[in-house]
Amino acid sequence: MATGFLRGYSVQQTAIFIDKHFDAPTAKRLKDGFSADLKAALPTIKAADWCPRELEVELLRAIASVKNDDVGSYADLVACGEFVASEATNTFLRILMRMLTPTMFAKKVPEFWNRDNKDNGHFEVDLSKASDDKIHMKLVGADGYDHMPITSVGWVTFGLKTMGKRDVKVTQQGWSMTSPSPHEVRYEFTWL
Repeated sequence: MATGFLRGYSVQQTAIFIDKHFDAPTAKRLKDGFSADLKAALPTIKAADWCPRELEVELLRAIASVKNDDVGSYADLVACGEFVASEATNTFLRILMRMLTPTMFAKKVPEFWNRDNKDNGHFEVDLSKASDDKIHMKLVGADGYDHMPITSVGWVTFGLKTMGKRDVKVTQQGWSMTSPSPHEVRYEFTWL
């Protein structure tokens, strides 16, 4: 039984990411290993559909399995988050994002999360250091949503880069390959 839901575009774009990010033999191996449920669902998903998060978890587990370590899997998952965010952001939104400040954007992250997720936890934002080009966030209650805490890093990183911020750096506490969906993950985003 589904424990949470997300918009179909994320599932669609995560599946496309596998083909675009990995070499052909790796992508084929991952896709051949998909469950019957995922294989049946992928061709029918619409962007605005609410999909059970188990579909996305299966895709993210496949991505993380390629390198199967904290460093390599982290990099692939962040790249996936950036890809999904990039593909989901239309031209108008990209222009609008260039006018936002990191503080304005960070305030919207919980709203963006809630727009595209149901029963998948929530984001909390601490802007007390924003004037020092530093924002702290927490993803709380996404238990069982394996690897999404790191894919989310890619979403926020994409947003900051779209605003023209350089040298975006992120540290996180909570996620690892042995703990892919802790109850709480803390992030610190910095930039120039």
